[in-house]
Amino acid sequence: MGVRKHANVIHLIDFGLSKEFWDPNTHLHIPFKKDLGPVGTTTFTSINSHLGSELGRQDDLESVIYILFYFMWGFLPWHSLGHQDILESKRSITTLAMFHELPPEFRMLFEHCRLLSFEGKPNYNHFCRLFDNLLVKEGLQSDVTFDWDIAGTEISG
Repeated sequence: MGVRKHANVIHLIDFGLSKEFWDPNTHLHIPFKKDLGPVGTTTFTSINSHLGSELGRQDDLESVIYILFYFMWGFLPWHSLGHQDILESKRSITTLAMFHELPPEFRMLFEHCRLLSFEGKPNYNHFCRLFDNLLVKEGLQSDVTFDWDIAGTEISG
């Protein structure tokens, strides 16, 4: 967390599994590979990771979506399942009623992510606008103001 005048800045950093998706010499996308084994935390990792495929930007986005689902639902349907059952549950998430009860913006992001090719570039700007509009629709605003920044709000603990 930031401090003093930067207290409203959250720094999320985990480069443990990061790598370049462009070859620094040729400036071409890295090649697709199979049989690499899973990478990441099983609960949040993409379907491609379960399958041992080379990971791309769509896989990062898919993992973020699972985190957002976790925040929305307070759990994920595959919690406490084995590896193969988690994979099957992720493959069938769009059949769940709770998935269809999400705001359409979440479903659109998920479906966009699932349709991307390995080398495909997510439409980040489109989804930033979409979620900014969702905030407005929900009566919120993207002002980077946190509970602890609001006068009169006390955090105990």
